[in-house]
Amino acid sequence: MKRGLSFFFWAFMVLNVFGQSVDPVSLANQYYRMGEFEKAQTEYKKLARNRQNIPRIHDNYFKLLLTIQDYEEAEKYLKMVLRQNPTNFLYELDKGLLFQAKNEEEKAERIFRGIIKKVAEQASETRKPNSVRILAQSFFEKNLREYALWAYQEGRARIGRPELFSLELANAYRLMNRKQLMVQEYLTFSKFQPQNINYVKNSFQRVLTEPEDLDTLEIVLYEKIQNDGGNTIYNDMLVWTHLQQKNFSAALRQARALDMRLQNKGENIMNVGMIAYRNKDYKSADKAFKYIMNDFTESPSHSVARKYALLSEEEVIKTTYPVDSSAVRGLITKYDEFRKNSRDVFTVMDAQRRMALLHAFQLNEIPEAISILSEVVKQPIGKHRVVAEAKMDLADIYLLNKEPWESILLYAQVEKMFKDEPLGYQAKLKSAKLSYFKGEFELAQGHLDILKLATSRQIANDALDLSILIKNNTVFDSTDVVMKEYANIELLIFQNQPMLAIIELKTMLVKYPDHSIQDEIYYLMAQTMRKLGDFEGALEALNEINQGHYFEILGDDALFLTAVINEEDLKNEDKAMELYTDLLKKFPGSIYVAESRKRFRELRGDF
Repeated sequence: MKRGLSFFFWAFMVLNVFGQSVDPVSLANQYYRMGEFEKAQTEYKKLARNRQNIPRIHDNYFKLLLTIQDYEEAEKYLKMVLRQNPTNFLYELDKGLLFQAKNEEEKAERIFRGIIKKVAEQASETRKPNSVRILAQSFFEKNLREYALWAYQEGRARIGRPELFSLELANAYRLMNRKQLMVQEYLTFSKFQPQNINYVKNSFQRVLTEPEDLDTLEIVLYEKIQNDGGNTIYNDMLVWTHLQQKNFSAALRQARALDMRLQNKGENIMNVGMIAYRNKDYKSADKAFKYIMNDFTESPSHSVARKYALLSEEEVIKTTYPVDSSAVRGLITKYDEFRKNSRDVFTVMDAQRRMALLHAFQLNEIPEAISILSEVVKQPIGKHRVVAEAKMDLADIYLLNKEPWESILLYAQVEKMFKDEPLGYQAKLKSAKLSYFKGEFELAQGHLDILKLATSRQIANDALDLSILIKNNTVFDSTDVVMKEYANIELLIFQNQPMLAIIELKTMLVKYPDHSIQDEIYYLMAQTMRKLGDFEGALEALNEINQGHYFEILGDDALFLTAVINEEDLKNEDKAMELYTDLLKKFPGSIYVAESRKRFRELRGDF
């Protein structure tokens, strides 16, 4: 009663303030919104006598009649509306809704199907599909999604255009979580509107969030390529799909075929190569850049490809164990030739840096390295990235040569020169690592606490890892003796003394059998043995973690490295597949899940 009084008070105020009568439609709608259904029905019934009011009252009046289950009045009202508006299929659709409300599903279905057929036929005759689109959207709004799909499909078939409504259907299937059908429609849209392929890629990136979704897309694309090989849009999309899966070797194959067909000077190959390089798949990157150099000699990217081919080859050589010193010398020669043929001073300096690092860390030729870098840092070019990197390289080599004070000075110079910039953070991280090597853990932690907030995710992660290592293994050791021994061993490895480091690691295992650092010792031993080519020894060390320390922080690291050694070094592919599967089951949240899954599929022959 109070609600009714308040409403009339409101209406009275409007009438007096504005000096005009209340709109009867607004009055009826207000009754309806307030739940005064009896009064609303009375007003709507009077208003319905004037056909001009129908568009303004229909939705609310019809919903009200269904809500109060006055089906007889609803049927009577709809007959009158349809008699006045015989061509308006939206009113006819409501007739089907009435039968649904009365649980007369067969009658409702006949009406819905009849409307769809009629609207589709009319659209076919006029060649104007908008009425089909309106009908389908109305079905969606009324939660009749299957009829909406059928409307789109019937309209497409009647009009005879296979691409019609592809985007609408794709969005509909997306909402209904029918991903395979959604993929088909988006691809149809791409085929007929290739200029919008990036829109489709962005849509896929938002929706295809599970690995299985991308697998489905990949299968569909291969089918499309087989059946419609002349359309390069599918090859383009397949390159993109493989890149999302981080399957760079497969992406490269498709990119190469695509560039050969399009004669676009290797643009797709270059793109794949750069993405593979950034994701540390150096073998695929190396192939990509060499394709540019050999197959696309006139490409604008040729000089850049030559540079990155050397960088990729360097990473492949450094991660193929044991490192082949003759391959290192060959690479130094290539860098020297590249330097001589380069006109850009910064490119020359960067090549010199690479040569110096190879001399120092791969061949242990320290005087040659220091000589090259000393020449680079003397260049009168002021504040520049290449000079700063050369100074940090020179500091690393002084540390390698057991001259840490020289290293400290050079790191400090770079940090000061590039304060609050990525290079400055990198120098601070190296300073922290040097303090760590020296057993000055509090000083190291001071640097690391700052770096954990660095803008570079890689630097922040490295700082966090080192910080956790120090904290986990010093918390119960006030003297820091164990951690100092471990840090000193890491310094030995940095200084190219791996055999001595392994002896010291084995000694630590005997001295501290119950210390929390045991898993780190085994993991570092495995990494060092692998670099020496002692793969069986590396697996034995990793097995200690896999068996007795799998629940600790390095559990997934150890299992992944075990699989990689079996795959890459021992060529034991069946065992590697078994281990990758184990990792997926035991560590579903690991950072290695995506890579393990990709490697497993490659070994299985999926690509």
